[in-house]
Order: sequence, then C-alpha cells, then structure tokens
Amino acid sequence: MFFRNIRFSKVVRLDVEVLKINTIRNELNKAYWGDVAERRKYRVLVIDRLSDSGLKEYPLSDDIRILSDRLIVGDAVIPFHRIVAILKDGEVIWRRNAFQRK
Repeated sequence: MFFRNIRFSKVVRLDVEVLKINTIRNELNKAYWGDVAERRKYRVLVIDRLSDSGLKEYPLSDDIRILSDRLIVGDAVIPFHRIVAILKDGEVIWRRNAFQRK
C-alpha cells in the first residue's frame, strides 16, 4: 500500500466554492470559453501611457490569447498588472481594488 506509512491527524473537507478566487485570468477565461456571442460583449479597460485619458478599452474578439501573465489582443500585448477593469455590456464585472470608488 502506498499510503500505509503516512499518518493523518485530521481530515479536512474544503468546499470548492471557497477556493475559487476572482482573478483577472479567471474572468477572462470565463469570457473566452463561454459563448462566442457573449464574448463580443466583453471589454478590457487598460492603463495606457500614450492616450490622453490614461486608459484604453480593448474588445475581446476572436483573436485573443490568454497567457499566464498577459493578454494578447491582436497586436497588443497587455500585462495583467495594467488591466484596471473587465466590462460586460458596459457593466463592471471585475475591478482592481486600487481603482474602486470611495
């Protein structure tokens, strides 16, 4: 037996819902792997140093790639730390804590 010599002092059952973390990557994956028509409703709000407002919106289209630390939309490479919010139909579904209204 493989586990014969291992002693367990306490068995703890964790609820799966508690372990889910609302991260940028999780929200982007939900949008990407969901319905294609739904995917087109999503937009990503990003810090952009070159724009006058300091922010830029990118729609989630069919040509996106979600990597472990960045999002690639067309020719644009967006590191996750520059993403401020994720919008669906103009409604914020995820927002970075530093940008919440007080």
